[in-house]
Amino acid sequence: MIRALGSKPTREQFTHTAISRYPLSVTRLISLLCMVLLLAAFTPSAIRLYVIGSQTFGQAVPNNLAQVAVGLATVLSAEIGQVVFSLALATLGTSTTSRRLLYLSMGMCTSVALAGNIQVALLGFEQSVFAWLEAIVPPMVVLSTAYVLKGQMLETIEQRHAAEYAYQSALVDWQALTAEPEQLPEWSQFHANALQDALRKVNARRKETLAAMTQADWRLAVYREMQADLWFAEPEETERPANHAALDLLDDLSSPRRNGNSAVPKVIAAASGAV
Repeated sequence: MIRALGSKPTREQFTHTAISRYPLSVTRLISLLCMVLLLAAFTPSAIRLYVIGSQTFGQAVPNNLAQVAVGLATVLSAEIGQVVFSLALATLGTSTTSRRLLYLSMGMCTSVALAGNIQVALLGFEQSVFAWLEAIVPPMVVLSTAYVLKGQMLETIEQRHAAEYAYQSALVDWQALTAEPEQLPEWSQFHANALQDALRKVNARRKETLAAMTQADWRLAVYREMQADLWFAEPEETERPANHAALDLLDDLSSPRRNGNSAVPKVIAAASGAV
């Protein structure tokens, strides 16, 4: 019966339960292009932020090692902060307070990136339109690319959640069915089939008599085996076999195996193992 219900569900069986709205090749291509674009926009912006951060800090603390450290920290807090807080919205932005905090943090990082780029890029080129664009576009491209990556992350999270939900539902159903298989509507038929197979194996040499048995004969033989544990109650014979040969066979099939004062049919253990 347990074999008929199937094996225990595993997470691997539900890995591809949720299908993406886009082909996998398209998703991977977008991710690759986003990484290239992120690197291209990050490079000029990071260099300018490093310069302005180290120079500004050096005016107050004339220490070369400290200036290098602060320059790197400025890049991390501005450019990397934009990406981190944007991606965090995909997983941590579950409440209004957390979303507001993440948006505020992302806005502060973007402000630092824009201010640093504008101050360095427009020095002596205040009238140049390209200088303005070159100062403003890279930090904004970093922010926009982070939003694209966040959207892909959200879709991946949704697919994983759908697969996990399908797995948990299947596991609960399987556990409910296997906990008490005797309560299933099909249990009596599975039990009867197992007892019939056990009776055939025990009496394999009497093929002709087995072939002559009708459905009523088998029903009575299986019924006797099912009632073997009810030794205290007086059995009632409700069916008669169709021929005397079958009657003799039924008596042989149901002949008890003595164990003290109790009588247990031969095939009960075999049938229990088959079920």
